[in-house]
Amino acid sequence: MRVALLADMHGNAVAFRAALADLEDRSPELIVALGDVAQGGPQPRECVELLQELGCPCVFGNSDEFLLTLDLGAEEADDLERLMTTAHWSREQLGENGLEFLRGFSPTVQTGRVLCCHATPTSNEDVVLPETPPEQVGTFELDAVAAGHVHQQWLRRFESTLWFCVGAIGVGRWCEYALVDDESLAVEFCRISYDLDELIASARERDFPHFDLWVESWRQ
Repeated sequence: MRVALLADMHGNAVAFRAALADLEDRSPELIVALGDVAQGGPQPRECVELLQELGCPCVFGNSDEFLLTLDLGAEEADDLERLMTTAHWSREQLGENGLEFLRGFSPTVQTGRVLCCHATPTSNEDVVLPETPPEQVGTFELDAVAAGHVHQQWLRRFESTLWFCVGAIGVGRWCEYALVDDESLAVEFCRISYDLDELIASARERDFPHFDLWVESWRQ
């Protein structure tokens, strides 16, 4: 089965819609969302509504958990006040319906030979990169692992397990996702443009917290 894997929308519905429009021509049989849906951008409610309309399986990301608990866990924040202000704003935008939707996300989703997770099969916050030593990753008796979290597209093997990260929908100037055949394990990385000016206009209109700092981050 041909599966589209979308991760890390981070409250950017402009990019999310662009990805869904691109997928119309690719006709996947299933879409799986790999978490980090709403926190960090000016359109958290729209991102949740798009997922509700899709009715697709959703994986529980670390920022989804943060929105529910307001607990950073093992992560460190350079600007805690800014992060907390944005989280409270995002919770208000989502309302109880949106927060309840996040509570229904799964730790992992299995499709064919592919285990879909946010960061690793056992954690939604551990960091695995192409250069990570295999002994730090551990051993998983799995054919393939698909993850998000690190906002990069890459693929490698850890022993017999094919491991790939699908990129991020909503945190860069490009919208990234992946397609995989969940039996042959053929992976295709996709990268498309979207209207960043529309996203910035939405943030300004909604008085998104720390707007000037947020805009500056897109210019770096």
